[in-house]
Amino acid sequence: MTYNLFLVDSCDPGVMAEALAAVFRVPVREVDVADADGDQDDRNWEALVSCEYSHVPGNVSLSLDIYAQDSVGQQPPESEFSAAFAGRLGTPVLYPPQESAMSAHWLVTPEGLTTRARLSESDDDELTFTVTAVEAFVDRLPDVPVMHLPEVVREQKIATPLADSFAESLQLLKGDGNEADGSTITADVAEVARIAKSYLGAWEKLSRRAESSWEPSGWYPVEFYREVLGYRDDIEGHLRRLPGNVATLYKRYLDKVDSLYQELTVDDEEHVVVDGWDEPTDGSAQKAWWWYRRPEPMPWSRG
Repeated sequence: MTYNLFLVDSCDPGVMAEALAAVFRVPVREVDVADADGDQDDRNWEALVSCEYSHVPGNVSLSLDIYAQDSVGQQPPESEFSAAFAGRLGTPVLYPPQESAMSAHWLVTPEGLTTRARLSESDDDELTFTVTAVEAFVDRLPDVPVMHLPEVVREQKIATPLADSFAESLQLLKGDGNEADGSTITADVAEVARIAKSYLGAWEKLSRRAESSWEPSGWYPVEFYREVLGYRDDIEGHLRRLPGNVATLYKRYLDKVDSLYQELTVDDEEHVVVDGWDEPTDGSAQKAWWWYRRPEPMPWSRG
């Protein structure tokens, strides 16, 4: 298994070797720690655990590439490994997110605090890695701003059972050859249905987030909220382009998501949502009903 980490503070190679041996539960002699840019002649290439480190400029100090052979019985997931490693080294450890390389890294401190951290990489000839924002205060990074990170919310995986059921039902509709209303599921229709399904999924995700009180982040940017309402607008156009049998099927699931959204929102009498929208309104000041509903409490006002 491979672990790709960053350390906020620099550490002695011997200390890193002892920490790795303890976490992987192997003898220290079976751990090889080496500078990636240093002399490679004395490397123990047969070691059960190997670690190459590189010094990096910025407010992190070391980049680590750690590899444990398959024969190593103790290979914890990256989150558990990083927490144990940080505790033994006495420095915060950053590890990459699973959901997307575009999202913020995870950061775990020696005291056990786990938060998200925006790690920015420079475009200079000499790569610089800098933590530019965190979601919780880290005492080893006292000058780094504490804020919500929208990219974390953007990349979260949210289940969409209704949108998924529509896609499954559409496949069954394709397979039964039922074209009693004269419509056919051509390649063009299938593409429109695919796009419509993606919008339905985005619309359902919004309600599922509200249903779970906006967990796991506990907040949601109002800009994202308005963006999804725009997707709901787009659904109307795609619905008109679907043939009758597909449109009927799609509307069945859309109605369920609409009902869920209505159940989880309240009338937005102050027009908090719609008044901040800077897109054209197609010649009318009145937008669709979903623009005049909002969650209570509003998740973008938290923190």
